Amino acid sequence: MSRGLPVGAGAARIGVTTGVQGKVTIMTVGIEVLHRRPQPVVSVRQTVPIAELTRAQGESLHALWRHLSERGAVPAGPPFVRYHTFDDFKADARTDVEVGVPVQAEVTGAGRVVRGELPGGTAGVTVHLGAHDRLQDAYARIDAWLADGHKADGPAWEVYEWIDLAGEPDPSSWPDPADWRTEIVQPIL
Repeated sequence: MSRGLPVGAGAARIGVTTGVQGKVTIMTVGIEVLHRRPQPVVSVRQTVPIAELTRAQGESLHALWRHLSERGAVPAGPPFVRYHTFDDFKADARTDVEVGVPVQAEVTGAGRVVRGELPGGTAGVTVHLGAHDRLQDAYARIDAWLADGHKADGPAWEVYEWIDLAGEPDPSSWPDPADWRTEIVQPIL
């Protein structure tokens, strides 16, 4: 599946020591501007306490996998997470989070799994390689890029490229978090 067509540059590649036995990996540290086609998805959206986010995301991934399996459908790409709100500055903080997976046009929703779409259009995209304890660095790149004259058009989403919902989600089979590749997509006007 092609997620986007380049319309501009801005990404730089550098070697980064990850700390895993001196392993050197390549990590995108800039923003690439892409034009994306609208992408049909099925997703689960809910508001949960941030303290329960990992559990809620895991349950949503399993619900999506079951939904696709019951219909004989396969994902059209890796799953995504989109935060419609995220306020981590309060002790009782909650977030409106959507966990979804791209699908072919004929897959419908049912129950808490609903059919939707990731928007098409221009987007700034950056990549984070590694565990999510440093994911805020990628968001800082997006924020700095937006502050440099670009305007967000809705919430960003994270694409979890190490998860394949063609099979049942099993965190024990996922690669080491140091090898996770997460793409952050920020739609812009």
